[in-house]
Amino acid sequence: MKKALKTALVLGLLAGGWTVVHAGLAAPQGQNKPLSQQKGGQQGGQAGSQPTPEEQQAFTAIQNELDPDRKVQMIADFEKKYPNSSGLAYVYVMAAGSYQQKGDVPKVLEYGEKSLKLNGDNLGALLLMSSTLPEPQALQGNDLDNEKKLTEAEDYANRAIKLVEQLPKQPNETDEQLQKRRAGASSWAHSSLGMVHLQRSTTGLAGPDTDELAKAQKEYQAAISMTDSPNPGDYFRLGEALQSSGKLDEAIDAFTKAGEADPSGMIKASADKQIEVLKSKKAGAKPPEKH
Repeated sequence: MKKALKTALVLGLLAGGWTVVHAGLAAPQGQNKPLSQQKGGQQGGQAGSQPTPEEQQAFTAIQNELDPDRKVQMIADFEKKYPNSSGLAYVYVMAAGSYQQKGDVPKVLEYGEKSLKLNGDNLGALLLMSSTLPEPQALQGNDLDNEKKLTEAEDYANRAIKLVEQLPKQPNETDEQLQKRRAGASSWAHSSLGMVHLQRSTTGLAGPDTDELAKAQKEYQAAISMTDSPNPGDYFRLGEALQSSGKLDEAIDAFTKAGEADPSGMIKASADKQIEVLKSKKAGAKPPEKH
């Protein structure tokens, strides 16, 4: 829900053009090496070398393109022309973000994986993969396959959380702006963990797993508390976790906040429906009045 907001965050993490690529978007301090020297990086060719003006111009043009279909084509052209570019891992993140806008989950995962093969500490790719793998559209296999994806998502999210505090400061960025950017990324990672636990809570044969529901609530509450502009989808998912736990009043409050954060969108419509269901359930659960 509200995937456009998360796509915008990825682009924000990639802001700064080629300087970000050579500084290392999320590489730990002391490990800001060219891609050819990083674990899983490209070997041979021009990997790690400074880009030509034409290559840098093509990279910047991809960043600035708003139309996802056009961006995808530009990325394909870039990949063919600069197959050993040290910026290719970040170009693949932009491809994944474009496919997310288009609602093409398999392509999001394909390009996220391609990016992480080149740079396992690519924060944008880690965040996209951690939030996409637990989505229902990605969990179409058997139980074993689905659990593998949830485990991968959990690993990516936890890796992202560790890397967030090492995000480098961008030119002209204030300390406050940097902290907000880090908080947004951390919130996203905790939201992904919330979805992992929410999905796991539904796999039991004896009903919802209460331990997993509790973990989901904790992660969504963390995601919401970390930013002054919480994602309405996080409130909605928190409401679902609370509802499954039988905490109806708290669930109504979470769904209400989801609607308030998305006053005219699809989340508000869905949240309002859930509130009606819960209020009816509460009314039906009241003991009969004594005469």
